[in-house]
Amino acid sequence: MGFSCTTRKIAGRVVLIVAGDVDLAAHSRFETDVEQYWDGSTDLVLDCSQVTFLDSMGLRVLVQAVQRPSEKGRGVALAAPSTPVLRVLELAGVKDLFSLEGPISDADADAAL
Repeated sequence: MGFSCTTRKIAGRVVLIVAGDVDLAAHSRFETDVEQYWDGSTDLVLDCSQVTFLDSMGLRVLVQAVQRPSEKGRGVALAAPSTPVLRVLELAGVKDLFSLEGPISDADADAAL
């Protein structure tokens, strides 16, 4: 499955809705999307409920995102991470770095970015 990433603003937070395979071919686009749409001034939510595959390069983007906001006091959460995402986080021993949330509701959407 191909990669896609859409961005919304929900409840004052930037939400990146990530879908498909987050692998070597997609990681640079994913990294660019995180950098382009999230400046660290708000919390970031990565909705990974539709991720079908996550490799080490995709994991690297997630870990870099969670490390980045500590300078500005903002947090990164994973919303409803799929089984493949949870499995990689557990195997890599980094699951505890992330705040996990339930599914994101469109009813809370402020606007598309």
